[in-house]
Amino acid sequence: MLNIWVVVTVVISSFVKGLTGFGFALLSLPVLLTWYTPKEIIPVLMICNFIASVLIVLQNKTEKLIDKQAGALIATGGIFTLVGVSVLNWVNNNMLVNISGAFFIVLTLVSMVKKESSVASIPGVFYPLAGAFIGFISRLISISGPPLALFLNKAKVSNQQFREIFAWFSVITAAIAIVGYKYAGLLTVHTIKTALLFTPILLSGTILGKQLNASLSVSSFKIINTILTLIASVLLILNR
Repeated sequence: MLNIWVVVTVVISSFVKGLTGFGFALLSLPVLLTWYTPKEIIPVLMICNFIASVLIVLQNKTEKLIDKQAGALIATGGIFTLVGVSVLNWVNNNMLVNISGAFFIVLTLVSMVKKESSVASIPGVFYPLAGAFIGFISRLISISGPPLALFLNKAKVSNQQFREIFAWFSVITAAIAIVGYKYAGLLTVHTIKTALLFTPILLSGTILGKQLNASLSVSSFKIINTILTLIASVLLILNR
């Protein structure tokens, strides 16, 4: 039987995931560590994040959300996620995390105070370059939220496209992580049972978040994901 606070945490975190496409592990992990050890809960959250992302990807769309530019961003992100995994043991991870976190905080604060430009979105050539950087750095610092959110805000994508791109990124990175957990012996029967127990709660929160996503204005949506990006960047440093 799940603790009521565990249920509330999963509902809120999955709601945010359904709304923005990211933030599930960011919000749920610090709270759930009250009742679970990191080895118990992190693989569970990764499985849940994968399930929620797949749900977002499979939901009916009223328009095409992944164009050539977004596809290039996701494809290069996936490729360079694997590159990041291969060089993980060759870098000073803690130093890189601290530098990246501080850099993302500064960029987020600048984006909050800087006057919105009337210039159209980012040229298409930068999408695969951004995907490569984000995929690479996300494996080194174990989080893709801040850099991807900052880029998509700058690119001025719609609420639905923002959420869809994040979901595809999460499918790729979560799948890679789950395979890694399997080889590390962290995917146990208990892990699978806990993930399955979370799944109905997870799906309900994700669907509710998706409903609100469609009704939010672009400006309100941007404020929400900017605040989440700032929180993620701060926690990136504090959790080390």
